[in-house]
Amino acid sequence: MSDIIDLREISPHNWQAKYQGNYGVYTIKITTDGKQIGRFSCSCPSSASPCKHIGMIQAAIVERIAEIHGSVAAPGVGIAELLQDISRKELYNFIVRQAQYNPDFTNAILLEFAHTIESEENQYSLIVRQGFKDLHIDLYEYHDEDILFDILDQWLEKAQAHLAEQNYAEVVLICKACIEEFAAWLEQEDDGDLIDYTSYYQDMCFKILKEAVVHPEVNAQEFFDYCMTEMKKEKYADTGFFDCFNDVLLYVAGVNPDAFIRLQDTLLSELKDTNGYNAEKIVQREINFYRDTNQPEKAWKLIEEHVQIASFCKELVKRYIAEAHFTEAKALIHEYIAHQEVNSYRNSQDEWDELLLEIAQKEQDVPTIRKLSFGFIECDFKENYFSIYKSTFSAEEWADALEDLVRHYEKHTDRFDAPIPKLFAAEHAAERLLTYIETHLDLEMLTQYHTVFAGLFPEKTLTLFRQALDRYVAVNTGRTYYERIVACLEKMLTIKDGTALVITMVNAYKFQYKNRSAMIETLDRFAHEHHLQIMPTMKKKK
Repeated sequence: MSDIIDLREISPHNWQAKYQGNYGVYTIKITTDGKQIGRFSCSCPSSASPCKHIGMIQAAIVERIAEIHGSVAAPGVGIAELLQDISRKELYNFIVRQAQYNPDFTNAILLEFAHTIESEENQYSLIVRQGFKDLHIDLYEYHDEDILFDILDQWLEKAQAHLAEQNYAEVVLICKACIEEFAAWLEQEDDGDLIDYTSYYQDMCFKILKEAVVHPEVNAQEFFDYCMTEMKKEKYADTGFFDCFNDVLLYVAGVNPDAFIRLQDTLLSELKDTNGYNAEKIVQREINFYRDTNQPEKAWKLIEEHVQIASFCKELVKRYIAEAHFTEAKALIHEYIAHQEVNSYRNSQDEWDELLLEIAQKEQDVPTIRKLSFGFIECDFKENYFSIYKSTFSAEEWADALEDLVRHYEKHTDRFDAPIPKLFAAEHAAERLLTYIETHLDLEMLTQYHTVFAGLFPEKTLTLFRQALDRYVAVNTGRTYYERIVACLEKMLTIKDGTALVITMVNAYKFQYKNRSAMIETLDRFAHEHHLQIMPTMKKKK
């Protein structure tokens, strides 16, 4: 902890630290309650996420919180008692004086009392704007997509506090200020990458707004007009804010439904690609509006008009299936797939095959069920689809079908440990699985499947464990590997006569690898936990 230069809670649950690292001083920001880490960032050059500094700072935060709680309970002069004897003028002068030299103190005052300021302009805009003044983010300092902005973290948390206290008008004012000033700052920075790296804040501003604007305390018509006017400003053009404005409009669209629908139709008409993600978002807003206003027939009409979009096509197919209109459902699926192929679009075939399989099962179309379910297990074993595939064969037919499937996997898969052992395990073919694993001995595969055959073939299972572990121990060093070794030894203890062999192996490893101190320590701990009588560890001579 001695390398921590500075650690402070800049607002509730938002911590900032300065850490002297190998490559300079790192700035570390964490949102946490001490026990659980929320979001974090560190300016160190490590590619790990989280880097080691996050854990260090979290530990320091836990310690700091404990100190604070301890100091509150400790005997001494109480702040509350002391302030009772201070005059209003003395206290006022002290606060003003401290605020001049302590930015964090000033910010704490603003967070607590800014709602009392009377101003024709949104008072929060002035404060947030000041927070962004002279702020510049160098993306090269960040090695993940989580950039933390103190000013936004503090004020959005304050907005959430007002939300909990049902001060909805204040919530709207704070979120407006954060949106407007943040967008202005992004425009000033003129760095397109920043927009992608800060999507969390763009979304969070509007997430909080959505919870507030539905309450009667907020003038819905005024907010609707605000969004319609604000979103047209140039600073929002290339940001995620524009879509966010459209999304939040849905929550107050009831005050002017015609204007809302016209806006969405205009946005849709301006798109070149009516099959893509942007078109889907716009149409989905209209669908949601019609459903929210109890106009389901208009929502379904929109879906039918845009079946070239995968999500809407799928929704209509599911409706046909629910209504037992299987012919229409199949026709729509095949029409969509053909349209995709003609236009060279790339979409997953699996999602459509799943729907076709569902239809085939409802129609009891055995050949189609068999064909489609085999498609799902053709390259890899998936137990749910395997069960469906197997159900299409009689007991007499299955013996031959199983051998065909084994031969198929042997011929068409290059991962010896993938489908075949899964298949044998699903079939409870203990002896065949044991033979397969013996032929392709691998510790991971053995630990995964040994329970299938260990009860029937305990001696052989233990022999395979010893062979696999002996190989593993010989070539792997380090505590992570040693922990895996004892995990395998624990599995051996559950097998008949396994304890005696485990003791023999532990003693052998301790003798053969006596210079691996960490390994000896791990084995000794394991033996102690399981009350195993092993040879004592020889102490090194001084």
